[in-house]
Amino acid sequence: MHRTSSATDAGDRLIAALTRRDFRRLVGTLTPDVHVRALIPPGLVELSDAGCAAARVSTWFGDAEEFEVVHAGSEAIADRLHVFYRLRVRKPGNVPKLVEQHLLCAVEGDRINALDLVCSGFRPADGSPEPSPAPGTTAPPPRLRRADVPGWHRVPTALSK
Repeated sequence: MHRTSSATDAGDRLIAALTRRDFRRLVGTLTPDVHVRALIPPGLVELSDAGCAAARVSTWFGDAEEFEVVHAGSEAIADRLHVFYRLRVRKPGNVPKLVEQHLLCAVEGDRINALDLVCSGFRPADGSPEPSPAPGTTAPPPRLRRADVPGWHRVPTALSK
């Protein structure tokens, strides 16, 4: 007997695995050959394997000493699944940070087979600016401006006239 599930079930299972930081369970929410495109600081990452995708997520959150899901959910948008979560994370030797990620996913059966992720980066939880890097260390990359992106151009619209 073939069991059917709604698209949001896959998103709910992904959030549940992330909430528990159960990265093996996270693998089970993805097809083995899932295609992942993640726009994260410092740039684009592409992966084509469920184990690699879960391992990458583990590098972001696996070592956190504090980990709290502030807000999360999933919803169908036509033929895509939108999964979103905001986390409060404190890594060893660091101050608490907020990170928000949005995933737009294609679902095959009860698993995610493609996802595009955009990430806010780890932002200071209290809203203060990032501290200056310690002497002898590298500074974070400068903020990207639209004018710095090759091929970026403003498309005139009725509202911009």
